[in-house]
Amino acid sequence: MAAATGRLLALGGAGSHPAGAVAGVHTADGTAVAAGGWARLPEGGLPGDPMTGDTLLDLASVTKVAATTTLIMRLVAGGQLSLQARARRFLPSFTGAGKDDVTLGHLLTHTAGLPPWWPLYAEASHGDAALERAQQLPLAAAPGAAWRYSDLGLILAGHIVERATTLGLADAFRQLVAEPLGLQARYGPVPAARAATSADSDAYEFAMVATGRPYPVPFTTAQFTGWRNRPLRGEVNDGNAAHALGGVAGHAGLFAPVGDLLRLGAALRGGEFVPPPVLARFAAPAAVHPEQAVGFRRATVQAGRKALTLLYHGGFTGTYFAFGLEDELVVGGGAMRLHGTLGPVPADGGPPDVSHLVAGADIQSVLLDAALRAFERGRTPVTSPASTAEEL
Repeated sequence: MAAATGRLLALGGAGSHPAGAVAGVHTADGTAVAAGGWARLPEGGLPGDPMTGDTLLDLASVTKVAATTTLIMRLVAGGQLSLQARARRFLPSFTGAGKDDVTLGHLLTHTAGLPPWWPLYAEASHGDAALERAQQLPLAAAPGAAWRYSDLGLILAGHIVERATTLGLADAFRQLVAEPLGLQARYGPVPAARAATSADSDAYEFAMVATGRPYPVPFTTAQFTGWRNRPLRGEVNDGNAAHALGGVAGHAGLFAPVGDLLRLGAALRGGEFVPPPVLARFAAPAAVHPEQAVGFRRATVQAGRKALTLLYHGGFTGTYFAFGLEDELVVGGGAMRLHGTLGPVPADGGPPDVSHLVAGADIQSVLLDAALRAFERGRTPVTSPASTAEEL
């Protein structure tokens, strides 16, 4: 996968190249992981820390599937949860004005009608108050009527896991996922020396509040005084997770090396960790948005001569995780698109320019292309000319 990391590091233009990158793929022929660039850039005369295959990545929204959705799959398999369960059964303040009809399945498919984003930290300074506020926000659409990607839905789904298991989300993940699979993955904070720097500061989220883009909110940046103006390394990047939910949330907060994503993907599709009927239920497309499965995004890709159904999710920090249903293919990785490219929170309070940053979709495209090349090459006889394809 060395060529893939090179392609990731070359994305963007001057001033926007990701600081570091790591790419991994697992197929029936084995597992490969490669890394390049920096987990922490050299600065002020001090040497940087190179990115390695063991570096812990802030998975950002990949947490939605690697932690929350996986946990719910396990709980559904064990009969402790049902996708048809009403959210209000577990969330006492989530009621009225259409909310009584919202199910756990709605939350996981982004069809609950919730707003896409809200800076809970602007109104609530600790986890209980933030979770209460998330339950109180009005719906923007009728449950099941439309697809609207929402962090809030996964925040609430994570809290349902806590209510169903009587465990904190971090402990539930450790006991039900990480320990059975032998993963290093955990909720943060994690030791900075083991992690990649996910961003230069809180400048991106500062810009979201300052401009009201892409989601209008009735707040100013001055209404929150906890903006971090330092490199974010070993602490969660996401504002709601960091500032309102103690670093542990259903939508963000998980840290893991890429090898753990490969192991998790292999386990999810392997049939023992999650029963095949449960995986099939979670892989089914949502009626109002066929590109959405339960928790996961869903796509069909061409893998050699066959079509392969892919369950996947990306993360804001530049991370990506995907696995195939019909054949053994798992891909994971990331490029640190916000480190060395974002800069500090502006001293004058004005919104920073974030238009030059590498898009997450471009990172995902490179990783998926590399994985498909590896998959196809593994099914090509060694005497074929195709075996001389570019090294991944």
